[in-house]
Amino acid sequence: MKKIILGSLSLILIGLGLSACSSREAQSKTDDKIVTFYLSGDKSEGNAYTKMAKKYEKETGIIVKITDVPYSDLTTKIDKAVQAKDEPDIARVSGVGSTWRNSLQDLSTIAKKVKTNTDLTIIDEKTKEVTAIPSDLTSNALFINKTLFDKADVDYPTSEKNIWTWNEFIKSVKQVQNKADARYGLVVDPSDQRLRTITYQFGGQDFQLNKAGTAYKTDDATVQALSSFVDWNDNKLMPKTVWTSGEDPSAMFKSGQVAAYLSGSWQIKDFTTNIKSFDWATTYMPYQKNRDTNLGGNYLLAFKNGHNPKGGQAFLKWLYQPKNYQQLCEYAGYLPAVENMSINYGKNKDDYKIIQNEIKSASDMAGYQTQQGVKATMAGHKGLSGAYKDSIANVINGQESLKSAIKKIEKDYNDGFLTTE
Repeated sequence: MKKIILGSLSLILIGLGLSACSSREAQSKTDDKIVTFYLSGDKSEGNAYTKMAKKYEKETGIIVKITDVPYSDLTTKIDKAVQAKDEPDIARVSGVGSTWRNSLQDLSTIAKKVKTNTDLTIIDEKTKEVTAIPSDLTSNALFINKTLFDKADVDYPTSEKNIWTWNEFIKSVKQVQNKADARYGLVVDPSDQRLRTITYQFGGQDFQLNKAGTAYKTDDATVQALSSFVDWNDNKLMPKTVWTSGEDPSAMFKSGQVAAYLSGSWQIKDFTTNIKSFDWATTYMPYQKNRDTNLGGNYLLAFKNGHNPKGGQAFLKWLYQPKNYQQLCEYAGYLPAVENMSINYGKNKDDYKIIQNEIKSASDMAGYQTQQGVKATMAGHKGLSGAYKDSIANVINGQESLKSAIKKIEKDYNDGFLTTE
């Protein structure tokens, strides 16, 4: 009887073992057929990636499972996933967390093959691996209410030959206010990127590391630009509420009551769809000394500890194939982040042509701050706290002097980019 019981027990254990192996194999096969993808995007961008995911599934049989995470929660969600070693296979993010460094796959093969934008491609300084590739390129852009300009009979630049200086631009939008009864002449997004563009255009270097590499400092041209910007926020030319109270500049422009709006290339898709009550146009940004812009964008990453890391990298290789990446850009209205890529923007081709001309005319500074910020956090620094935007808002609101604000901004750069957490 004992032998029979032992024999039966052995068979049961063998059966359980085979069942467990079979379960693991089945799970592995399931994982190989699914790629998990975290992103945070608006309707246009989210829809673009959804379309590409469906195309990939049709071609390969692999499901790309997209999880749309609110922008404010995305970094925290990935941080927790990295800690638990339960990462998504891929993610689209605006920056790279310092805790992710050892969890990222090397994307050098993709970056080299398609020649991703060097200003935004992130290379780990220790390993020399490409840890993040740009999914898209964004640039600052100037939009005008063409209906108001025409009503006021005020000219605006239609070629590189007649671009405004900032002084000329301010004079023009004030004329539009007076002649066409515009409520405001200008609104500007409350962001560091917009301030950097203006400081570069005034001939400044914004906030740069000194030659000794010991501290971040600014220069006289940057101070002049910031001082001018504060003066423009007088509740006549510009509303203070955008920078001090969080009023939406995009909504203000779309209301038809503002002559001009300094924002970014991503607005084109939204304006084309949602502005019906007036004619708008993209035009050349003004400059005081140098033509310049501030480049940005988002990044695509592949993680090592997802359920299907090989599948994640395979999807990215497929996505960056010229015909596929071109289609993604057309769906989302992206400026391409790779070399030698022509995109069909349809009726918006002139808008994108102007912005691409602005990028070609920009200095090496255009993408510097964005790239340095990502590299700093990857190296273990905490990054910027938002003191730049907040301090200038305080100056506009009369809560502190520009001199005091600049000291705070320099301290934020030194703390965020030079001090290790």
